[in-house]
Amino acid sequence: MDAKAALDRVTEMERVAAASKRQAEMMADFLDDTLARQDTLFVEAAQMGETPSYIASVSLEWIRRQVHLAHTMPLLKKKMDPATGKVRIDEESIEIIRQRPIDWSREAVLAKYLIEREHHKFPPILAVLSEPWVDDPSSEMWDDDGRAKETSTIFHPLDGRGRVGLIDLSSEARLYALDGQHRVIGISAALNLISTGRLDVREKEGQVKRDEMLLLDDLIAEFDLDEAKVQKLGSERMGIEIIPAVIEGESREEAQLRVRTTFTHVNKQAAPLTPGEISQLDEDNGFAIVARRVAVRHSFFKDVKNAVNFKNSTISKRSAHITTLQTLTEMARSYLIADNRYTAWAPKRFELPRRPQESELNSGIEEFTALWDHIVHLPTFHAIASGEPAALHRRFAHEDAKEGKGFGHMLLRPVGQQALAQVVGLLRADGMSLEEIFSKLSELDRRNGFQLDSVANPWWGILYDFNGQRISIRGRETAVKILRHMVAGLPDRDRRELREAIAEARFIGGDEYRDYTDTRVSKSKISLPELI
Repeated sequence: MDAKAALDRVTEMERVAAASKRQAEMMADFLDDTLARQDTLFVEAAQMGETPSYIASVSLEWIRRQVHLAHTMPLLKKKMDPATGKVRIDEESIEIIRQRPIDWSREAVLAKYLIEREHHKFPPILAVLSEPWVDDPSSEMWDDDGRAKETSTIFHPLDGRGRVGLIDLSSEARLYALDGQHRVIGISAALNLISTGRLDVREKEGQVKRDEMLLLDDLIAEFDLDEAKVQKLGSERMGIEIIPAVIEGESREEAQLRVRTTFTHVNKQAAPLTPGEISQLDEDNGFAIVARRVAVRHSFFKDVKNAVNFKNSTISKRSAHITTLQTLTEMARSYLIADNRYTAWAPKRFELPRRPQESELNSGIEEFTALWDHIVHLPTFHAIASGEPAALHRRFAHEDAKEGKGFGHMLLRPVGQQALAQVVGLLRADGMSLEEIFSKLSELDRRNGFQLDSVANPWWGILYDFNGQRISIRGRETAVKILRHMVAGLPDRDRRELREAIAEARFIGGDEYRDYTDTRVSKSKISLPELI
């Protein structure tokens, strides 16, 4: 290639580069002008099934101004009960849009989360875009057959394939959140709190709580927040997906059915996490983190097959599981919270859990591991570790159809394990050592003192419903007091209240109560169980 040809090639490349740069600059100028318009929204088009949708990134302030709650749609507004503020369910409204009621108590929690958490994040909102004519059956936008002449969301493509473009947002257009209503109220509340300095706290039904509020100055002081950064919250951006209220050719009834079906499918496909799955995934709740680390590290849980149910919060009577991850989380909470070092792990009002420091977590893991080190040396757990079926120790006698040997063991039930952890935590806070506590608990276990369905034990009528022959979780707090009494005793006043609770639980009709020897006696004859 001669010098002239080489020079011409360089010149051409420079011209192409300059043209490309100019094209990019023109595109940037065009997009800047487009994005500045208030009557359109820049979106990417999507399509699943027969429903088109448009995905955009919008500011939190935009959401506060533009996105309304579903129950305010004209379709539903006429069905609102003025006394309760809820949709009145009748033959028509139940066939329009099924929407879960708003839990207004979450408003303050979500607002506080957005303001004080540095790494806050909300998933996209799904909204329906409607125009006034959609709710006017006499509008000229419906043809003689009652079908829409055009789609209520007008999309103007900006590329040859119709992938990106603008949707019209007239001054009369309205967006209603189908999925994400609590995100909408949380965003609105956070921005109102920032602009006014205060936020009234509401009950679940929406009533304002008397003398309860969040103050911005208090949040800034408590969490050492950068006030200038807080003021910029409204400019943060998140995703929104928009579907049209009516598609060209649809009747109004067909449009209602499509929107309702879309809402139902979104909620059905987004299956809620089980309590165990929440504990597995939670990286903020210190008690959940401690529980799952102990669940996979402790030698007992590793050696006993299927010891931990990592998914569900309950255990069937014939299950091989010893405990559940959800139960371990509650045990860690009730055990550690008795120690002042861990009280900060429990979230305060109007806030979500905050991940503890790693050194704190390691300390909690060590403490909770020590608790399980002692639990697994109780005679029953030692027998299970040696190969005896957990289900045999868990089942009540009447559930063991073949031999009636079920032991109905309290500590093979989630409620019993939670009560035990709470009691041991309280006793340790009172100054007792784990060795002293479990020496007594081992003695109680050796004499079958944890058998729930034995009338000779104080759990009968408390954690065991003798009429229904099933577990009763309503007696948990009483069971905690009983076990605490049996290990270390209680003050006289607490003893009187506990004796009354035990007596009431053993009421069998008339003026008769069942004592520990299975004898019908008067109420005054029911005594406290003996100390170990």
